[in-house]
Amino acid sequence: MTDEVTNIVRQIVSAMDKTIEVKWNGTSTASFACQTKWARKGKIVTDKDALKYIIQSITPNELVDYQPAQTVSNILDGVVNLPVPFFMTGTKMAANKEWLISGSDVVLKTPIIWLLETIQETRFGKGDSREAEYQLRLFFLDETNVVDYRTEDHRDEVVVPMQELAKEFIRTANADKRFKTVDQYTMKTFSRFGVERDNGVFQNILDANLSGVEVTISLTKYKDGCTCFKYNILN
Repeated sequence: MTDEVTNIVRQIVSAMDKTIEVKWNGTSTASFACQTKWARKGKIVTDKDALKYIIQSITPNELVDYQPAQTVSNILDGVVNLPVPFFMTGTKMAANKEWLISGSDVVLKTPIIWLLETIQETRFGKGDSREAEYQLRLFFLDETNVVDYRTEDHRDEVVVPMQELAKEFIRTANADKRFKTVDQYTMKTFSRFGVERDNGVFQNILDANLSGVEVTISLTKYKDGCTCFKYNILN
C-alpha cells in the first residue's frame, strides 16, 4: 500500500498553488506581495511571459525586492511563478540516491518535499466512510549558506519560507474533499538539517547543505464516492 500513499502525496504536491501575486510599487526593483509563500532570497521566479527575476530580498507577506535575470529590464507585476518543489520519497539512503542522480544543480532541485518511508497506515471496514489513515513524516527543505549564515539567518532565510511551504501543502490537502481536514499537525524546525556528532562535526543526511522543517501529520482518506463536507481550511 506504500505506492498508493506515495502517489496520494505526489498528487497533493502537484496540486499546490505555486504562484503568488505581486503589484509593482513604483520603483524599478520592488513589488508588493500580500503572500510571499516560499519565495526567498537568491531564488529565481518567472512572470506570465516566462521572464526570469532573481529575488534580492523578501519582507514576508509584504515586499519582494528583485533584479531581472535577463538583459531586458522589466517590472515584476501580476502572477509570479515560484520554484517548483522537488518531490521525493523513500528511506534516508534511497532518498539520498534519488537526490544525487537527479542532477548536480541544487538550485534547480530545491525546495524539497521529502516523504520519509516507512509509512504506518490504518485501514477501515465496510461500515466506515474512511478508507485509510496515514501517519506521514514530511520534510520541507531548501539550500542554506553554511559559511556565512548564523543560526538566526538559517531560520529567517530558509526555515520561515519552508514553514510556509509546509502550510501550503496542508492547505492543498484540506481543499481536497477526498481527505478529512487536517486540523492538527506537529512541526519541527532545523536551522541545519542533519546529524550533529558529539565532537561538534555536522553530518548532512542528504548530500547538500539544507535547512527547513519536519511535519508529522495524520492524513485520512475517505472512500471513493463518499459525500463528506469540509468545514475549515488552515490559515
